[in-house]
Amino acid sequence: MADYSNKRAGNYTILKKIGDGGFATVYLAQHSVLEKKAAVKFLLEDWVDEADVVSRFFDEARTMERLHDNPNIVKIIDIATVEKCAEEGLPPYFIMEYIDGRSLEEFVKSDEAFTLEDIVKIMSCALSALQHCHDMGVVHRDVKPSNFMITKSGDVKLTDFGIAKATINTSKTGEGLTLGSTDYMSPEQALGKRDLDYRSDIYSLGVSLYQMVCDRLPFIGDSPNAIALMHIQEKLVPPVEIIPDIPMRLNDIIVKAMAKDREHRFQSCNEMLEELRKLDQPYEPSLQMPAVDITGMHDELIEDHITGVHSTADGATTSQVVATKPPASLINAIRVFLIIIGFTLLFLLVFKGLNYLTRTRLIIDTYPKGAAVILNNDRIGSSPIDIYLPPMGYLITLSKPGHATSSYYYELAARQTLNLNRKLFELEPAELKAFGGKLAALGTALENLPDEAPKNKRELPEYQQQLAEIEKSWESLFEILRDNCDDERFNQSFIDFCKKTSEIRKAESFYDRLLLEKPTAMVYAFAGSLKMQQRNTKEALRLYMEAWTRDQNSRYLLNALGDFFIADKKLEKAKQYLEMSLFLYPEQDEIRKKLAEMN
Repeated sequence: MADYSNKRAGNYTILKKIGDGGFATVYLAQHSVLEKKAAVKFLLEDWVDEADVVSRFFDEARTMERLHDNPNIVKIIDIATVEKCAEEGLPPYFIMEYIDGRSLEEFVKSDEAFTLEDIVKIMSCALSALQHCHDMGVVHRDVKPSNFMITKSGDVKLTDFGIAKATINTSKTGEGLTLGSTDYMSPEQALGKRDLDYRSDIYSLGVSLYQMVCDRLPFIGDSPNAIALMHIQEKLVPPVEIIPDIPMRLNDIIVKAMAKDREHRFQSCNEMLEELRKLDQPYEPSLQMPAVDITGMHDELIEDHITGVHSTADGATTSQVVATKPPASLINAIRVFLIIIGFTLLFLLVFKGLNYLTRTRLIIDTYPKGAAVILNNDRIGSSPIDIYLPPMGYLITLSKPGHATSSYYYELAARQTLNLNRKLFELEPAELKAFGGKLAALGTALENLPDEAPKNKRELPEYQQQLAEIEKSWESLFEILRDNCDDERFNQSFIDFCKKTSEIRKAESFYDRLLLEKPTAMVYAFAGSLKMQQRNTKEALRLYMEAWTRDQNSRYLLNALGDFFIADKKLEKAKQYLEMSLFLYPEQDEIRKKLAEMN
């Protein structure tokens, strides 16, 4: 990774790196004349040629400029033009005020405990900053402790608007692409919804507040996708169940901020701030419906009403229907009960109607048919299957005896139809054994081939015959590989053979042909791995991204991307891909070991 220390960015001299991210890196700088310190944010060179990323990078600077009036938001100082960057030999960058302090994340992870006064002060500043963003039509979309800086004087500053979205602009990200940190992601953001609004930020801030109070995140899983699924469907454990002495009003604030349905959250940051400021006031729990009081009813009246037996003036008894008027409290209780029943039925009707209108359709077919279909660890039947489901994230596992198990994760949106047609690969296919035999035979032929053509003309025909037979063998291998190019084992066997026989050039030519004939995700992934072996990382990443657009559930691709970013020393990104691979395919001890070494 490039180091910009001691270089000049406008009127500033770059001093040292102070932070890294997935798209940018931040350096501390000092004004050459005024000696004023500032922070310079550079776009990573990996993304310089990606027009959409560059555009989003400059959008961040423009967004910060729009929000400069609020004291709790980091201010923009200057932004370099494309011409200026080229002149200085630097990637796109902009200059921000430097915050001399620590992030809220550092405080959360330290041994320092937050007092109630600390919580109120930090959250008040955070809510003020976010309310200003929302008033200006900006949704931050990445609210988390690491994006709040706390100065030495105790001021709080909101930063990192890299994926913020101005509601008046067209989003640069499409449906289904989730940007942000999974640990703090709102349910609608985890579902990849496009219509995110300010209430998504309120949810994320609620998660941050939960972490400050409980010293843990509300949802902890084995992978980012598992955590996203928890945000969507798992019930929140209220803070009071973890910290029993928490003020109940604070508990209720967090629970409301983190409601799954955004209609049930605070409808503005100001509304949440008003509740936060009442923490020192007496707590008034929500009223419960009063129980029916029948203590004023006479025993004999109750007995007569139940038995229907009535005493006459002469002591005789007669059976008759008693029409005693019930007490007012009972009548009121019945009315309340009927109203509740009525509203419940109405709610169920509306809910059923909405569920019908928003449900998603999942069609699964496999070759061969009859594979067990498991959704989120529950078996629902055998392929083919055609079912309707509520919109959410689903881990889909396909399993059939004698075949390799396949797993996929999809976020299904409302009214979406997903057709999943998958070929199941045999555990021991006869063709793979035949493929191995052809590789071995070709290896022997290559070993027996002279290093150079014979000079004796009488021996030349035999040499040419050997070359022709070898070329015929290569072509036979190509035909088998083309027919099985989606099977990782055929690709891996072929690549290993080419490495062993020093025929990497031949492998490259094969994959160039496959990309023209059958450009599948697996072909792109193995073509990328070949480029990695030649240290052509830029082309390797391009090929990996082509594979990613076609299949985000390929174990080989996820592991290859993990290795790519390990080599590039971007361990956080590497962990994301490897964790996803382990989430889909848990039986990978090597990947589990690799992740353990990275932690």
